[in-house]
Amino acid sequence: MHLNFLSRQEKKKFIEQLNEQFGITDLPFLLVHSGKEKIRAISCSLSTDELRELSRNVNIDAVGIYLLKIEPDGLRLSIEATHMLKEQIKKNILELNKSQVQEWLRGNDVEVEDEQTGYVVIKHKEDFYGCGKLSNKILRNFVPKERRIKN
Repeated sequence: MHLNFLSRQEKKKFIEQLNEQFGITDLPFLLVHSGKEKIRAISCSLSTDELRELSRNVNIDAVGIYLLKIEPDGLRLSIEATHMLKEQIKKNILELNKSQVQEWLRGNDVEVEDEQTGYVVIKHKEDFYGCGKLSNKILRNFVPKERRIKN
């Protein structure tokens, strides 16, 4: 895997967009493109040059933690990102009740009363459950199949 680190300008642009969407103002990680539309976060004591050298000498399949996906209409945070950044998330939070969360965790779309549209962070009490897309009072589910609750 070739490590394609985001430049300071690219990172600043992502932070501006994350601030606009979710109120996030800081990403204390190195950011790496993973494929065309995914961004991964790395927090380690190695420099970018050391990581690049390591990737030339060792077959690296993936590095860091999956942070977000770049969608045509916004950024979609991963489940892990909502946990790592929960103290900063201030905007576009959708509070679900217990039965709605159960449906969400089963991988189902959820009907809600909220009128907003776009990507929202899913929350129940103090817990975060990733990101969904809200449109016409339907919350579209992005929970990966392997992470869904069965029955």
